[in-house]
Amino acid sequence: MTKINLGTLIHGTLRNEDLLPAFRNELHNLSEGQHPLVGQFDRTVETEPWLDWYSVDIRLADIAPEDQEYASELVNDLMDALNEYAPDGYYFGSIEGDGADFGFWQQEEN
Repeated sequence: MTKINLGTLIHGTLRNEDLLPAFRNELHNLSEGQHPLVGQFDRTVETEPWLDWYSVDIRLADIAPEDQEYASELVNDLMDALNEYAPDGYYFGSIEGDGADFGFWQQEEN
C-alpha cells in the first residue's frame, strides 16, 4: 500500500469539479487502483463526459441538477473511501476551522 501523506491534499475550494479529481486520484494511489469506487468512477466518466476533467472544462453550474447532486454524492463517497485509509487516530476530511482544507488530519482528543 502507498504511504499516506498527512496534511493537506487540496485546499481553498469546495467546488466538486476541483474535489472530484483530487479525491479520485488520491484513492487510486492509495488503493493502487484497486478500490471499487475508482473503477466505478472511471466507468461513469465513459458515459458522463462532464465528469472527465481531462477532456472538458467542468462547470457543474452548466449541467443538470440531478448530475450536480450525483457529483456531490460522489465527492462524499470518495471522502468515505479515503477515510478507510486513514491511520489510527486520523481521519480524512476537512480540518477544523477551515472547511476548504481537505486531507488526512489527526483526530482531536476529547
